[in-house]
Amino acid sequence: MYYYILKRIVGGVIVKFRQIGLGTKIELDLYNEKGERTVTGLVSQFESYDEDTNLMEIHVPFLQGKIYTVHPGTRADIYFAKDNDVYMFTAEIIDRKFIEPIPMMWVKPISRIEKIERRSFFRMDCELPVRYYVMDNDDESEEKPFIECYTKDISGGGICIITDKFHEKGTKIKAYIKLEQEICFIGTVVRSRQIRERGRTRYETGVEYKQIENRNREKIIGFIFETQRERIKKGWMMT
Repeated sequence: MYYYILKRIVGGVIVKFRQIGLGTKIELDLYNEKGERTVTGLVSQFESYDEDTNLMEIHVPFLQGKIYTVHPGTRADIYFAKDNDVYMFTAEIIDRKFIEPIPMMWVKPISRIEKIERRSFFRMDCELPVRYYVMDNDDESEEKPFIECYTKDISGGGICIITDKFHEKGTKIKAYIKLEQEICFIGTVVRSRQIRERGRTRYETGVEYKQIENRNREKIIGFIFETQRERIKKGWMMT
């Protein structure tokens, strides 16, 4: 029997693989036989873990709205978020089964789970309403008039918004993204690029989440996962 575990830095709580949680959204990076990373940002979902066999059941992953076929024997780094932290472990793809309604895949963890400092999440192109204002200080109670804009893309780590105003790198904002309900976060501008859109000068502004509740991050990742699945239902072909 295998006992791969992780220790959270805060409080030293031990979490086993089976405690990742049913329905947790995960991402996979794939490697070839030479150990070279070949594919990143595959979106999947955790279903279960069997300690006796050291096998984990997950959904067959998506990439840009398509089911992505992963062959047995492939090595993958698997990422997930828990309690405002991001973790990863390495696994080997063991088997897959394209069954209705959800194709499944079995993977075998071959490393411990480790907490990582930062992670580039899969980004999905989509337009969602956003309202935000620039924070001049750390006083969250000092709200200002909101500026309306929309997303170019969204991920579990941040968003790219189309703004009418240029924002310097490091600018701190408080924002609300409209999903089924509004998701609130505080973020920092990491880049801003001038573009021409519909005859107007605008800016692609990349924002990294700095303060966001884990349940809200999970809602965003879940939204991406479900949107990918809906795109498949509307006629995307398997790769």
